Amino acid sequence: MIKQLMKTAAMVLAMASSSAFALPVDLGNASNYTLLSHGTNIWYGQPLYGNLELGSEAEIYGNVGVRNTLNMAHGSVIHGDADFGSLTQNPGASIDGAATVQNAAFWDALYADLKGASQSAKALTGVNAGYVNTTQTFNRQGDVSVFNILGLNLSAGKSLTLKGNADDVFIVNVDYFGFMLGGGASIILDGVSAENVLFNVFGELNKGHVNVAAGSMQGTYIAPDGYFQLGDGLSLDGVRFLGAGISGNLQTVHGIKTPPTEVPEPSALLLLGLGLISLSMVRRRV
Repeated sequence: MIKQLMKTAAMVLAMASSSAFALPVDLGNASNYTLLSHGTNIWYGQPLYGNLELGSEAEIYGNVGVRNTLNMAHGSVIHGDADFGSLTQNPGASIDGAATVQNAAFWDALYADLKGASQSAKALTGVNAGYVNTTQTFNRQGDVSVFNILGLNLSAGKSLTLKGNADDVFIVNVDYFGFMLGGGASIILDGVSAENVLFNVFGELNKGHVNVAAGSMQGTYIAPDGYFQLGDGLSLDGVRFLGAGISGNLQTVHGIKTPPTEVPEPSALLLLGLGLISLSMVRRRV
């Protein structure tokens, strides 16, 4: 009986300590943002990119970080916090959360976080899937599925589908040729949660760009030395764009909600596990 109690307690504690969101790379403080334009210092040691322009009536549900100028067009709203170097707000534009000016060291640290995450993702062993320019499906390879591609270039109506289960993690490393979606192209998650998907575009300058005309995207997209060019009409529900620069007439963007890494008080499962252990110890003494 005591052995059974101890076994049950161990299982409960394991459940209490597990997390449904477990990318095997650490995004650091960059994970706090839905849109991050941190700039990069690869161009002769000078900061490059680092701006963000929000189109009229854009609504961003999440935090925004912009190294240089955050330009908010008429009626645009950030439903979260905003960090920036400078801010231009046109009539009707607003920020619901804190609006904070940050210094160069702050942005350099974010760049270092994202660069480290990109290098960690790139180092993972995975399936070499070549150059993706037609409709394809990447099926789960295990709890963590890593696919290395030379580039992604999908024209209208074509798609890349990630197929697996809700707890599966997918990482797609995008090499030399960058990431391009034509109008109506899409990234489809079949059974996979947006929280568990990472696209790592690790090329520099033009080789690291993400150019998307329209379509549907989900997941986290990082390009520490690249630029996101996002077109009109994108369906962006459950996304993060973290990179050196962002431009585009964004409409509505719903960010990924990352569970907190620290729990302020014991959960019910944790209390149950401790109770079972205590009970087993009492019975052992008796």
